Amino acid sequence: MTLDLDRITHPLRLARGSHQRGSGKGCAMNVISYINGDVEITDFPECSARPLARLVQALNDRLAGPDGFLSPENSVTVIDLGWKTVGTADTPGTVVWRWLADLLVDPEMGVVRYARPDSAGAIRRVAALCVRESVGDVVSRAEWNEAAAPAYAAAEEPAAAAAAADADAAAAAYAYAAAYADAAAYAAADAAAAARIEFTRWAIQRWRDLAELDNTPVDADAVNNALADIAK
Repeated sequence: MTLDLDRITHPLRLARGSHQRGSGKGCAMNVISYINGDVEITDFPECSARPLARLVQALNDRLAGPDGFLSPENSVTVIDLGWKTVGTADTPGTVVWRWLADLLVDPEMGVVRYARPDSAGAIRRVAALCVRESVGDVVSRAEWNEAAAPAYAAAEEPAAAAAAADADAAAAAYAYAAAYADAAAYAAADAAAAARIEFTRWAIQRWRDLAELDNTPVDADAVNNALADIAK
């Protein structure tokens, strides 16, 4: 069974932003939250890692048209990506650190691709510290500060700002740094919609690969029912 395009446009339409049940509007992660059975329908379902939910939400908003709504085709895309975040919430921190490093320096998709030569070193330094954390090495606050300084010095460049955000992850919850990393990648590349979809899909799949999570196909019945029920 495939997703019902009519239900994506009526009675519920995917739209930019966060919306209350019964408004006739919602985002992709609201649909996932409903399917998961969350007590409160939210942009950050309990079944999904917050950085990945943030990625999908950002893409959802980016793909909205001038009227604030997503086309049926783009709605299917973001729901599919939202579905891929299911089951990622309990990923070990060591995996998330490795993922953050890849967001920065992956040779094909990392934000370092968009960096100026004089800031690439700062980005790679922060990524190296993330890798150390991923193997259980506790990086000192002094080391994070030292790595963050050159990244902040070039913070007007979005790719360097991503490295600075990752460095700050040592002081806050490391998972939240991912939101800054993906935003920096988009800003640095001034990415078109297709490029942002590609980046989001890669980032989610990279997380699943690192966490050794199997991919499961979209439960079209569950999605179609959620689209109808949330609009009530």
